This record gives sequence, C-alpha cells and structure tokens, in this order.
Amino acid sequence: MTKGSSKITTYDIVAIALMAAFVFVATYFFKIDLPALGSKVSIKLGNGICVLAALLLGGWRGALSAAIGCTMFDLIDPVYAPDAWITFIRYFIMAGLCGLIAHGNGAQGKVFGRNVVAAIVGAYSYSLMYIASKVIGQMVLGAPSLRNAIIACTTNITASLINATAGVVVALILAPVLHRALEQTTFGQHVYNRS
Repeated sequence: MTKGSSKITTYDIVAIALMAAFVFVATYFFKIDLPALGSKVSIKLGNGICVLAALLLGGWRGALSAAIGCTMFDLIDPVYAPDAWITFIRYFIMAGLCGLIAHGNGAQGKVFGRNVVAAIVGAYSYSLMYIASKVIGQMVLGAPSLRNAIIACTTNITASLINATAGVVVALILAPVLHRALEQTTFGQHVYNRS
C-alpha cells in the first residue's frame, strides 16, 4: 500500500479492533467507582488508553478505537447504556482531536511535544464535554443556579479531571515504548506506512 492511501485495509480494521478491546478492558477492569448524587462515576484507566490509541493510530483510527471501546463498556451497564451513543460521539471527538494533532504534518505520533499537546487537548476536551453535560443536566433537573448545578456535580468534575490528568500521563509514558515496538513488527509497518 502506498503512503497516504485512503483505502481502509485489514490492518486498519485489526488495529482499531485491538485498541478498542484494550480501551474496553482498561475501562471495565481498571476503575474505582465513586458515590455520586443521582449517577454513577468512576476513576478509570480507560481515558488514558483512549488517548494512547489516538497517539498510536492517528485521527480516525484512534477515534474509532476509543469510541467503540467505551461504547461497548456503556452497552453492558444498564446505567450507562441509554447514553452509549453520546459516549461514542464524545470519545470519537476526544481521540480524533488527539490523533489529528499527534499525527499532523507527518509526525505519526513520534514527536513528543506534539504528543503532549495532543494528549492534553484530547483528554481535557472530553472532560469539558462531560462536565458541561452534567452541569446542564442539573440545570434541566431544576438546580436553582449555575453554582448549585456545579456543586451537585462536584464528584463528576473531580473524577473527570483526575481521569484526564492520569490519562495524559499514562498515554505519554506508554506511547513511545509501544510505538517503537509496533514499528518492529510487520503489522506495525503496515499500519504506519499508510498514516
């Protein structure tokens, strides 16, 4: 396959599926549930693996990996299942932004400075979307003021910011190691030669 080809390959599908599985496993098994007013909140490793998927695979492949993995997690939990479609959109945007920045201008996720910016933009854009939806939800449910809505979402806000920060750190530590390892494989060469 020539560099820059827009054809979706079997390697793309396998890479997306593998990273989606890693996202699911990290979200399902590596989390701490917190008590929250009227909702379920977790501190989880999944956001870091979403950022990692974007750093390794780039824009659309990383975005699909993150969105599919997190949506699968939501679909098996009756509390989250009704909002699974929102999860798909949020994580697609998160990882898509991260991947576009990390892989822009031919960087292919190999430039540490770009990766730092990409990870921060991706992780905190998700937090912003998540926090905004929770605060707006409280306002719709009748919170008397924006301040009261924010106070009601304190656990959600704290967990989201912890997830974003931990996600950036985890992804930036793992990305260079996994990127080098993948490049040594035939599979990785096929994945990276088309970015």
